[in-house]
Amino acid sequence: MRQSIDAIVDQGLKAVEDDELQQATELLEEATKLGGENHVRVLHLTGMLAWAEGRPEHAAGYLMQAADAGGTDPNVYLDCAECLLISDQDLDEAEAAARTVLTLEGADQDAIDQARLLLAQIRLADDDTEEALELLDGISDERKQDSVYLSTHGFVLLNAGKAVASLRKAVAADPEDPDVHYWLAQAQAETADVAGATASMLEVLRLDEAEHEGHDHEPLTGEIEEDLRSQFEGVLEELPEPVLKLVANAPITVQARAKVEQVKAGADPRSAVIFLGKPQTDDDEAHLTGIVIMRDLLLDEIAEDDDIPELLLVSLIDELRRFFGLEGLEMASGEE
Repeated sequence: MRQSIDAIVDQGLKAVEDDELQQATELLEEATKLGGENHVRVLHLTGMLAWAEGRPEHAAGYLMQAADAGGTDPNVYLDCAECLLISDQDLDEAEAAARTVLTLEGADQDAIDQARLLLAQIRLADDDTEEALELLDGISDERKQDSVYLSTHGFVLLNAGKAVASLRKAVAADPEDPDVHYWLAQAQAETADVAGATASMLEVLRLDEAEHEGHDHEPLTGEIEEDLRSQFEGVLEELPEPVLKLVANAPITVQARAKVEQVKAGADPRSAVIFLGKPQTDDDEAHLTGIVIMRDLLLDEIAEDDDIPELLLVSLIDELRRFFGLEGLEMASGEE
């Protein structure tokens, strides 16, 4: 008996979720033969497969087409909104997709809660902490007990300066989520809990290493290190002269990831660039003894090698702000 297009697409989406991408591709081909490439469910599966394959821009295009088709499946709109948000694309389109779920007849409470979570994250990305909290308050009491809600709520509160308690609950609910530990570390740093922030960052390092264990990165060689140093020196040339003088004489080294002792000394385990030495304090000037580039972290974060300079620049600016207290340093202009 021939399966319906809905049954085939459901199997395809489950295959994507299970990371069985070859099976998902075969099911997509079968669904396309039945409904055509512009069928709303085919567009949905095509988008989710593209996303799983690491092509977020293509995925967003397919998912927006699926959302524009005006179907009644809330998952189409939720996936569209999440893809646009996570890949930092069109937040207005992401918000429109998520808000559609709130008006869908037949959308269950779980879908509405997911939409509110996404909308809270979208409003936060637009610096609207107040509405983000209002959206979270409207979520069902049952959903407020899970780690996704707790971490989102904690992250919103982090931006409002009162996040530690909520993020501790999120960590307790899902202790294996490195992102929640990372947000907790940031909140602890904001409240001057240096020991707590360090402990949380060490947990981030442990969990990130476990998650990326087995990634097939070639061993570091002198040639690779020299290439990364050369690219980083090119990034340094974009700094204004007064800022460049702060780092110009520091030796540059390359390693796979941050080390425990570096994190204990204040390094961010998720930064592609870290400064070694003593950072600026109210009482003492900064003393920079070295700069380290994290090769594996770069490779985990980029889509292609051409993205390396941009990520190096972002990380460099963040470290300049942290280490030298240059809070007004802007990436776009390179001016304080």
